[in-house]
Amino acid sequence: MSPADKRQRPDEASLDGELDALVEYLARRYHAGAGGSVVLWEQLPDAERKVFLSRARQTLVAIHAGGYRITHSPEVVDEGAPAGLASDPDALKLRIAEAEHFLHAGEPLLAFNEVQLGLESWPESVRLRQLQGLALARSGATRRANAVLQALADEGVSDGETLGLLARTHKDIGLSALDPRDKLVHLTAAFRIYDKAYRDSAERGRMEDAYYTGINAATLALLLNDEARSRRLATEVRALCLQELEKQVSDDAAYWLQATLGEAALILGELGHARSAYEQAAGLAGHRYGDLASTRRQAKLLLTHRGEHAEWLGAALATPPVLVFTGHMIDAPGRGTPRFPPELEERVAISVRDTIDSIQPLAAYGSAACGSDILCLEAVMELGGETHIVLPFPPAAFREVSVDFAGRGDWGRRFERVIEAAESVTVASDHRASGSVSAFEYANLILTGMGSLRAEGLGADVVGLAVWDGQPGDGGGGTGSAVELWRQRGYPVEHVHPGIPSGHEGAPLTSCAEDTGDGLPVNGFRHEIKAMLFADAVGYSKLTEDQIPIFISNFLGSVGRLSKRSDHRPIHSETAGDGLYMVFCSVADAGRYALALSELVHSVDWVGEGLPADLDLRIALHCGPIFCGTDPVTGRPLYTGPHTSRTARIEPITPPGQVYASGAFAAVAAAAGAEGFEFRYVGRTQLAKKYGSLPLFHVRSAAFPQTT
Repeated sequence: MSPADKRQRPDEASLDGELDALVEYLARRYHAGAGGSVVLWEQLPDAERKVFLSRARQTLVAIHAGGYRITHSPEVVDEGAPAGLASDPDALKLRIAEAEHFLHAGEPLLAFNEVQLGLESWPESVRLRQLQGLALARSGATRRANAVLQALADEGVSDGETLGLLARTHKDIGLSALDPRDKLVHLTAAFRIYDKAYRDSAERGRMEDAYYTGINAATLALLLNDEARSRRLATEVRALCLQELEKQVSDDAAYWLQATLGEAALILGELGHARSAYEQAAGLAGHRYGDLASTRRQAKLLLTHRGEHAEWLGAALATPPVLVFTGHMIDAPGRGTPRFPPELEERVAISVRDTIDSIQPLAAYGSAACGSDILCLEAVMELGGETHIVLPFPPAAFREVSVDFAGRGDWGRRFERVIEAAESVTVASDHRASGSVSAFEYANLILTGMGSLRAEGLGADVVGLAVWDGQPGDGGGGTGSAVELWRQRGYPVEHVHPGIPSGHEGAPLTSCAEDTGDGLPVNGFRHEIKAMLFADAVGYSKLTEDQIPIFISNFLGSVGRLSKRSDHRPIHSETAGDGLYMVFCSVADAGRYALALSELVHSVDWVGEGLPADLDLRIALHCGPIFCGTDPVTGRPLYTGPHTSRTARIEPITPPGQVYASGAFAAVAAAAGAEGFEFRYVGRTQLAKKYGSLPLFHVRSAAFPQTT
């Protein structure tokens, strides 16, 4: 780039040309480096490409406005691009820094994605592989993390961090084990690795590795009921930490030193000293909420083991809340009953900012309609918080429906600005269904669930904010239904009234969290939010002619019997060869049925039934608005739409014997408070048949130990 003579916005033709060059560059680069988790540009969903192009356009405008011009297009790389990229140390450092940023912020899912992309170009990077193990461990995929870190150790990587992370996975596996012998094996392995790493690090003068591995060795000794060794190690580590604090250390190092002093004090039974150290650590944490959560979990583990109360930890290691927000749009010109007149914008904006300032959220989740949504996003941005936007359908269509109708103000420009600045933009559905409000209900569920999952991972609270007149809205999917959803989940809700009197909350509503909207037909079909299951039998294609009738009567027959006796039975079922398609009223029913179905398949002796021993089932789950009605050809019930296709694309990439769910299913389950199962992040995964990519989760029963 070079400075321009005048600072001005480039013309549209110039912008389009630069965007075309950028897209060509990306398409060529990622085609050259495709593989594993890398997603090709042409395979990205149209909505994601539009979000990227919107951000890129804003960046180009800012470059020109800053007095610069682009003197040449990005160099288009050839088929050797990955090799060139891999030789760039700055690019590797940037990828590592991004992954570390997400881990510090308590976003192990995003960190995992960054690492996976980095490993495409730098598969031998020790640091990326360490971060891969850490991201997997923090996401709950403990055994996968253990395998990654064990591979590093087997290759001779013996630094304190690698061994410490490996020991951590053994500790987590041991703590979740139901079998006492399995628990003892893994906790003992964790202690031995921590203790060896501590001794080696102290001998080599690597103090940071020494106090990290040493305090964990002390904790493991306590969990193994070796109190004397635990106290001796804790005393040694405390002395190391106090020596280090006498030096000039960074805030990052000081945080971990204070956290370690707190843990040592807990082991030694000095609760007052522990609380003081943890409070000092919290004062040094800044925005490293993931580190705070990790420290709090370790402290709670020790307090529980000692039979002590842990309530004080919430104050000593406080994490700011996660905000979910909603509110009225600016009144359209000529609206009969005023609700949020444009002339009240400035007053409402001040109230919104003051309210958010009093909450001090670490992150905010909501939509981006003109009026309340954009005011909330702008306030969070001004206060330095993260913003995460959920749109019911692609940005262009959403802007047309929910932004551009306003007759006054520059809402369109402000919409583009908040989209560009957001930490993430989630498009709930690839298309808009005209005349249906289910897409808006669905977006409310997803934004609530995303906020809930984030808060759960950090041990934070969820707080709602509604710019609301307290009255039922113009239809489903609006402010009132979002507030009722939050009330049902027990979240406190702050109100900003767009008119007078201020603070009026209105009467409770009766809409259900998973209600399907107004229920009105759309072209003869209802558009309703449903949970869907697709499954197919692994090994079906290898069955002999004589085995097909056995498969139908015994394998499919057992599925049919499960459906009849289950309390979570589907409302609709179809079969096609070895394939199953089922529809459920709720994500709770779908999740529990899927786990029961998987357990059923693994509990039968299929060889004794005359079928192959390796017969298994892949199960995929998704949730979204679909069209419900009657098939005009068969006269049978019909449940179909783009979200049905999305479920079908997840199933082929699900490992045999596993249950996978989309990120949307996980979010809706969290929003609805579904119980009985848990989610472990898999990654952003390329779907079958070039259908784009989705964040996917492994679904397990909450009663089971984590084994992925």
